[in-house]
Amino acid sequence: MARAALYPQFQSLPELTAEILCEISLENGVDFATTLLYDRVKRSQQHSSFIRQIEQPQSWTPKSFPTNMIVLVVPAAFYKENPNSGADGKLIIEEANRLGLRIKLVPVSSTGTLEENAATLLECLSAHGHEEIILVSLCKGGADVKFALSLPKAQEHFRTVSNWINICGTLNGSPVAKWLLSSKPRFFLAWLYCKCRGHDLAFIRELQPSVQGSLSTLLKLPDSMRLINIVGFPLKRHLTNRFMRLCYQRVASYGPTDGGLLLADACSLPGLLYPLWGADHYLRPESRARQIISTILKYLTTADRKETLCLPGEIPAIDQIAQTSSA
Repeated sequence: MARAALYPQFQSLPELTAEILCEISLENGVDFATTLLYDRVKRSQQHSSFIRQIEQPQSWTPKSFPTNMIVLVVPAAFYKENPNSGADGKLIIEEANRLGLRIKLVPVSSTGTLEENAATLLECLSAHGHEEIILVSLCKGGADVKFALSLPKAQEHFRTVSNWINICGTLNGSPVAKWLLSSKPRFFLAWLYCKCRGHDLAFIRELQPSVQGSLSTLLKLPDSMRLINIVGFPLKRHLTNRFMRLCYQRVASYGPTDGGLLLADACSLPGLLYPLWGADHYLRPESRARQIISTILKYLTTADRKETLCLPGEIPAIDQIAQTSSA
């Protein structure tokens, strides 16, 4: 941390592009590149004030939550087959229930295509169109939301979504998908795993980063919606899950990663970013993630917070555009 803080180059966050971070990783190791990026996020004009408020919740006093509000959770891939991974959003559901918030899981397919899951999401949004909605997405669920936002009449469906909490979302695709499909043995194992469970590989193909893929389009947020990104910033030694260690090992050659996405992509998204130090792609270990998610939910549902979400120097949501930085 001290070395990153004193590093003389790339003092501002926008300077740390995917290419630059890859070079730093090659020269100094991916752990140092991850730490440097974390340091610059915490110092950045765009995110630093928000991060301080989340880490010092005593600086604001939550009021009662609005009654006409619901939290909708878009889960990650394989959330039905692998609920213990955190893909089903159990942590968010438990914290929302503890706070007394109404919450519902959007019943997307655990291996559905972007088009299929976007249709399910829009249907769910329409059913709750008379309420204020906080949308929470995890991993591939973030890609489903992004795709839904690109569809005709998306503005109408998202008109009552006040906030979108994107947790480690693969909005620009995932290099893990590219790795899985890049060799015949891995492709066969992925196909066999899906085939034995009655699934198709189409959704994995869609998650491959590409300049012409389904997720290559620009992300534009409706003027009424604020995006909050929560992203894990782990070092190699922080990873305790065997599968995450394997993914991290394969993806780290491209630069800092949480094991499922490139952190350069996450830092290029519009809105606000909270970097969760030491957490992997599924925000493990769980204890700190639970605390942060609870605090952010309180922050977004407190009446006196709404006017302070657009921070000085921040680009209005209507003009914010994110494009993949790794393609």
